[in-house]
Amino acid sequence: MKKILCILFLLINLSFALDLTNFEDRQSALQDVKTIILYEESIAKAYEDFILTNYKFPTLAEIKTLIGNLTLVNNISSNLVLSSTLTKISYGLNSDLKADSSIKALYESNTYRKRTYVRNDEINFILEDEFAKHLYDLIKQNGGEIQTCPTTVFTTAMNCKENNHIYIQLTKKLEGSEVVPNTYLMAYHMDNFKNGPIIITNDTSKHITESAFDSIPKGALLYDVDGVKYVKTLDGIEILK
Repeated sequence: MKKILCILFLLINLSFALDLTNFEDRQSALQDVKTIILYEESIAKAYEDFILTNYKFPTLAEIKTLIGNLTLVNNISSNLVLSSTLTKISYGLNSDLKADSSIKALYESNTYRKRTYVRNDEINFILEDEFAKHLYDLIKQNGGEIQTCPTTVFTTAMNCKENNHIYIQLTKKLEGSEVVPNTYLMAYHMDNFKNGPIIITNDTSKHITESAFDSIPKGALLYDVDGVKYVKTLDGIEILK
C-alpha cells in the first residue's frame, strides 16, 4: 500500500512539473514569480507595521497571521525563512526556476518591487517609515523587544517606553518618595519623533558617537536637558543660535 501511495505521489508531482519550453507553462511560471514578489512585498510592509505596533521584531508566523499564507504549486519555494534580527527573508525561487536566466532576472529585478530588493540570494526589506527605522535600530541594540520602563530605581541604562514616550539609555533614581528619570541619552513622545521636540543629553560628544542619533529625521527639533536648542541636519546635530 505504501509503495502504491509513493508511486501515486510521484506521478502527481510529475504531472504538475513545469516545462519551461512550453508557452503555457512558462506564462504560468512568470505569473507565479510575480505572485511571490508581491507576497514578499506584503511581508516587508507587515514587518514594518508590526514593529510600529508592537516594538519588537515579528516572527514569520506572526506575519502570516496578518497577511495569510502563500499558496503556489509551480516550483516556488514554500520554505520561506525570516531572519530573526535582520530585515530579510530567504530567496523564493527553487533551483529549476533560478537556472532560467529570464525568470531569475524578472524575480531579481525591481519590476514589481518597492519595499524589497535582492542581494546575495536573499530578499531584503526597505523600511519606509522614519520611526520604524529608528525602532528597528533600538530593538537591535536591546537584543529584543522595547519593553515598558521599570517603575523601580535602576542604574543600568536601558531603552524602554513609558506613557507614550520612548527613553533611550534611561536610568531612574529615587527623588523623595518618587521614582523619576535620572539620566538618558534621548527622550521623546512617540507622536513627536519625526519633527520634535526631542529631549537629548547635554553631552555633545555623544551627539557624534552614539548611533541612536543617526536615525533621527532631518529637520527634527531637539532640546538638551539645559534647554539649548538644536536641529538634526545632514551633517549631524547642530546648535541653533
